Order: sequence, then C-alpha cells, then structure tokens
Amino acid sequence: MSAWDMYPLDYRAVEIRAITSATRAGECVAVVGLSGAGKSNLLGILAQRQSTETMPYLLVDCNRLPEPNPQALFRLVCRTLDLSPLPASLKGQGESDFSPRSGEGPGAGLTDDWEALDAVLLQRLSASGSSLSLLFDRFDALTQQADPALWGGLRALRDAHKFQLTFVTATRRPLPAHNELSELFYAHTLWLGPLSESDARWNVTRYAERRGVQWDDSVAQSLIAVSGAYPALLRAACEACADGAPPEANHLTAHPAVKRRVEEFWADHPTADELRLSQLDVEKIPLLKAGQARLPAPPFDTTQLTAKENLLLTYFLAHPNAVCEKDDLIRAVWPEDRVFERGVRDDSLAQIVRRLREKIEPDPARPRHVHTVSGRGYRFTPEA
Repeated sequence: MSAWDMYPLDYRAVEIRAITSATRAGECVAVVGLSGAGKSNLLGILAQRQSTETMPYLLVDCNRLPEPNPQALFRLVCRTLDLSPLPASLKGQGESDFSPRSGEGPGAGLTDDWEALDAVLLQRLSASGSSLSLLFDRFDALTQQADPALWGGLRALRDAHKFQLTFVTATRRPLPAHNELSELFYAHTLWLGPLSESDARWNVTRYAERRGVQWDDSVAQSLIAVSGAYPALLRAACEACADGAPPEANHLTAHPAVKRRVEEFWADHPTADELRLSQLDVEKIPLLKAGQARLPAPPFDTTQLTAKENLLLTYFLAHPNAVCEKDDLIRAVWPEDRVFERGVRDDSLAQIVRRLREKIEPDPARPRHVHTVSGRGYRFTPEA
C-alpha cells in the first residue's frame, strides 16, 4: 500500500475533478498554490489514483533535477517514461529503443535529449485512443530560469502530440506570462486553497492516530478554525497541540512548528490578489493574521517579485549590512531543492540577484542596495 492509498477516495474531490475533466479533454492545467497549499500531495494522488490504461498520469518531480535547465528536464521525463510500465495495449510491440543521453560525446546536446524524449512519447502514445498527462511537481525551479528553450521545447512536444499529451504544472506563482507555454494554461489555472471540512477533519484524525493522542470534536474544530483548514498550518497546529499546547491561537502561535510554517508562508510576500485567489481571508485565520502582524513592512515594492526573488530579499532584509555567503543564500532561495553543482548554483544565484536588482535598484548598473563581495557572496544595504 502506498502513502496515497490512505487518503479518502473523495480527498480534494473538487480539485481532482477539475483537473481530470480538463486533461481528459486534452487540455493542460496549471495548479497554483502558495507555500504549504498541498500541491505535491494533490499531484501524488492524481498519479496514484487517477491513472488508467488509456489516460496515465505520470509524476515528474522537478526536485530530482540535477540542474535546473531544459536538458535535465527532458532527461528526467524520459527516465520517468522508461521506468513507468507500458499500457497493456502496447505489450508485445517492442520496448523503446531510446534512453536519456549520458551527457557525453557529440550527441549529448539539447536537440538529442529533446528528440529522444519525443521518440519515447511517440512510442507511448502510438496505441489508438491512448493519452498521457505529465504532472510537473515543483516546477518553480525551472520557471526561475526563464529559458526560451524550455518553453519552446515543451510547447513543441505538446504541439506534436496535441490533445493526446497534456501537462499539469504545480507552482507557487502563475507561470510567466506571454510565453509559448503559458498560453496552454490560460483556460485552466486552478488556485489551491484550504481543505474542505471533511478533508481537514480527516487530517486531524489521522495525525492524532499517528501520535497516539485522543482529541474530542471541540479540539478538532478549534484546530481547523485557527488554521483556516490550510494544509501546512493545520499540520503545524496539530504538531503544537500534540506537544501540549492548548488549541487556541495565542498558545499555538508560540510553538516553533507553527512559527516556522507561518514565517515560510509570509516570506513569499503573497499579494492581496493572490490571497483572494487562494480563498485565504487573513482576518479570519488567526495563525496567518498573527504572523502578518509580526512582519516588518518591506522597504521596497515587492508586488512584482517572483517567489524566489521574495525569498532572496527576505534573507537580505534579515541580514542587513552583513556579508551573505553564497551557500547560505542558495539554501534560503532553494530550500526544497537538491543542491546543484557549484557552477550551476553560482550561475542561478547570480541570475536571481540580477533580476532582484532590476526591480529594487534605482540604477541596476550601479547598485546601492545589493553589493557583490568578490569570492564570497553579497552584502545588502537597506538604506543607501
């Protein structure tokens, strides 16, 4: 039994229905959820529960990318396809002759990786009436790179297998606007918000069972109310309560688990519009309201910053006038991702620093706030 088999059959039923309805009609779906919305759980349930012989859902975990670039993504998708079982209708037709390139030799370019993936997809989709949906979890790591080869390559794959191949992406912010790939999601962008009452109660019950504690209905109701049934906050509230904190907001907010989850949520600086789309009324969610009240007002306009740029600025604001080492910055900006190779990591950090400067510096060419410290990292000066 997998972890997904423990979830109720109607878990996130509204969201699952919206995604499966669109993908089975040949449409792509963008799942957008702020920090802690439960995007990975949703995609895992889709892959485990909704796959059929004629419409498999294959999970592509971008957290497994060795590097955040198109070549690495194409190879990861190709491996995912090769490792997943063939539909019964394709048995006996021969296995794929293609595998991801090793990255060595004259054939180890972007075109070769794309062509290998396209060939594997063609083989998987060759059965009459078969379709395939690729679920890209933690797609944010790639959207930060803004590489035209990524958008063009994925769009080309979709166009080559139109209506048979669909994509479902999971990100904290909507995909960058006005590129070839984003056009596929205009009609189907799903903002992931709080759990339903029944899903929230199931989570509380399951957590209590795992911890060996017994909570009556009033405790469960209180935990759901103070967290707004938002997945990460509800889990943190359960952790705090199981450790002995009374199930009231003023007690729960002091617990380290709740403080960390709330700080992580606000570190992304969600806009009022993003909160509205996520169905989060901060005034009615005590844990979020208390965390928001503790936030210092940012000295810059953050409305145009991406999630990663917000994480970088948040770290800088927490370490004013200090030398911020590269490794510390990388861990702050990519906390959920694998550590990339040194060159790739430094390049990724340099790119995001450049983009942040373009948005907060009066003259990015002569920065007043974000200064390069050669060989070490960057120094942030809030007032200059």
